[in-house]
Amino acid sequence: MMNRRRVVVPLCGVLALSLGVGLAAHTKLLKSEPAANSTVGAPPAHVQLWFNEAPDLKVSKIEIAGPSGKLELDAAHVMDAKSVMAAIKGDVPDGKYTTSWRTAGKDGHVIKGEFVFTVKRSQ
Repeated sequence: MMNRRRVVVPLCGVLALSLGVGLAAHTKLLKSEPAANSTVGAPPAHVQLWFNEAPDLKVSKIEIAGPSGKLELDAAHVMDAKSVMAAIKGDVPDGKYTTSWRTAGKDGHVIKGEFVFTVKRSQ
């Protein structure tokens, strides 16, 4: 019985550690422009997202919705090894905007998220 415990307990620890590493390996949003929860004094020309690893452009998507509905964006494209950007087309009136995004990293797991920013022109 004691010999089994000597084998089973360490194996459980190794299994728990390996599962934790696998869960931590997903792509994570590190920062954005405009920054999450920020107020900008002029309409942004684009939205850019930086991740902890290279995003998969085939599944990457960015949408922005505000007081007048969804903004028109160019297709998302890779800016550097770990960021994606989409240019904003048309007018961006003052108000609160929600940016929704999705991407995947090298593990193929699709990750989604959203953040808000506010446009308030200086008066």
